[in-house]
Amino acid sequence: MASGLVTTGPDLASLAAAERLPQGLLHWMLGVHGLYIYGGLLKRIIDPASTVPLGDVDVIALDAKVMEVMTERFGIVFRRVNTTITRTPYFIGKAGHGDAKIVHLALLRSHEQALRYVMNNQLDIDRLALSNHHIFYDPNFDLGALCDAIRAKRATRVQGTRDMTLFAKNRPQIEHHYEVRLRRKGYTVID
Repeated sequence: MASGLVTTGPDLASLAAAERLPQGLLHWMLGVHGLYIYGGLLKRIIDPASTVPLGDVDVIALDAKVMEVMTERFGIVFRRVNTTITRTPYFIGKAGHGDAKIVHLALLRSHEQALRYVMNNQLDIDRLALSNHHIFYDPNFDLGALCDAIRAKRATRVQGTRDMTLFAKNRPQIEHHYEVRLRRKGYTVID
C-alpha cells in the first residue's frame, strides 16, 4: 500500500546535517524513482525529534545507475559485498574518510521485488519504505500505527512464515544482531 509523506525542507536539512550525510543527498534520494529508503533513516524521517543516532543508510535500488549518480554527485564510492549465497547483489558505499555514513544498497530488479524484500522483514516497524515521495507499507498494518510505534520505540515481531529468498543465507544472524542494536537504542521488542 502507498501513501503520501509530507516532509519539509528545514526538517530534512537538519536531519541530514545532524547525521553527517553528504549535502543534498537526502533531498535527492527522496525523489528518485526506483530508490527505496528503509530502516533507520526512514525511522528518523518519520520521527525527526528522535535522538537515536543513525548507524547507516539502508536503500534498495532498481538500477545500478543510482550508484553511479551517487558517486558523481555525492562522492559515495560503492563496492560489492561478497555475501553467503543469495540472488540479491549487495553493495556498501561511503563518501570520503572518517565518520561518513555507510550506505547499504540492495540491487533488485523490480518494484515488486523491493516491496517483497521490505515486507518480509522480521519487525513491524521495518515493513515500510519511502520511494519517490511515497511511503509503501505492509497492508496488514495501519500506517499511523506503524509511525506511532516508531515514535514510541516499540517493535513487534511479525508472526508467520516469511519469504526469505531475497535475503542472504545468514539473515537470521543479521536479524539477531539488528535486534540487539535496537534494544541498545532504547527500543522495546515484543514477541
